[in-house]
Amino acid sequence: SSSASPTPSATVASPTPSASPTSEIPAAAREKTDAGAEAFVKYFFDRTNEAWTAPAVGLIPPVSETDCKFCVTTERRAEALVQSNEKYLEAPILLAGVQAITGAPEGQQYVGATLNQREVKVVDAAGEVVRTDQKKSLESLIGLKWRDGKWSMFAVEKAS
Repeated sequence: SSSASPTPSATVASPTPSASPTSEIPAAAREKTDAGAEAFVKYFFDRTNEAWTAPAVGLIPPVSETDCKFCVTTERRAEALVQSNEKYLEAPILLAGVQAITGAPEGQQYVGATLNQREVKVVDAAGEVVRTDQKKSLESLIGLKWRDGKWSMFAVEKAS
């Protein structure tokens, strides 16, 4: 008698972060308009929440400028979560009052928003709570650049 060896199914694949997530960016966030900039900011923070709840690395760099300090810090947080096998149980950041602001140089867009850090637990691989973020709110000024037909995050700063 003969026995067949199992073969992997062609439909089984493990998810990995996309190196080029442009196609994943919602259509509304790919327009060079005030509404497009606002939609992109929402998308960026959805990616941040995904990076910290999955956790997953590589989601922030494709949608940000290399010299964006906030973006680098956000990605480093995702890397630390992955390395320590920890994750947020729920989305830690909720946006409110996202509004395009006039006055940015050509090829850029400013957006005002309130970043609400939620009181969310961070757990380890065993599901044990290792810390809880404290609830706080920060009025922010966000800077975007329009490059190669898409928005890119270049700054998130406390509004004065």
